[in-house]
Amino acid sequence: MDHAGTARPERLQRIRRKRRERRIAEEWRRTRLLPTWIEWFFVAGAAVLIPWTVFLFTTNEPGVISKHSRLVWGGFDCFLVIGFALTAYRVARRSPRGAITATATGTMLFIDAWFDVLTSRRASEQLIAVLLALFAEIPCGMICFYVARRIIGLFEASIPVLREAGFRLSGGRLTPPPAEAVLPPAAGELSER
Repeated sequence: MDHAGTARPERLQRIRRKRRERRIAEEWRRTRLLPTWIEWFFVAGAAVLIPWTVFLFTTNEPGVISKHSRLVWGGFDCFLVIGFALTAYRVARRSPRGAITATATGTMLFIDAWFDVLTSRRASEQLIAVLLALFAEIPCGMICFYVARRIIGLFEASIPVLREAGFRLSGGRLTPPPAEAVLPPAAGELSER
């Protein structure tokens, strides 16, 4: 067989493989629990907070509440960066633990808004804190809680399906049904009944 004869089947195999990969990628996108922008939301949250955290650690605020306020606010924002980044990772990996990190991040955003508003000294600072709370921290916190609720809702919806399939909770772990309950009867067993 000549070279041209073997190239054609290889080319067809490549085309079929690419089509299969496209179908798999499309199915992956259609079966997403959360829209793709959610992952980018968490990545952007972490990216935006990094320079802000550096700013908090390196500036001296006039009229600070305590001598450790830079450490308090900078450290808190470091944990917010970790929360955003870890939630982005877990959402991208479709991990159920994304509900935990999203809830923690949302809670931290609400706490941040609360303390920013209540610890502002001047009227101009308080106005900025209120605007940030209303248009950034609280909406971002609500998105975090939405993500957590979607993930938890999926697992709540799967409970009846798992029970019907024979799965049980035993010692805090999900145990599969016994092997004989899962396997269909053999052809010979059907004819004997």
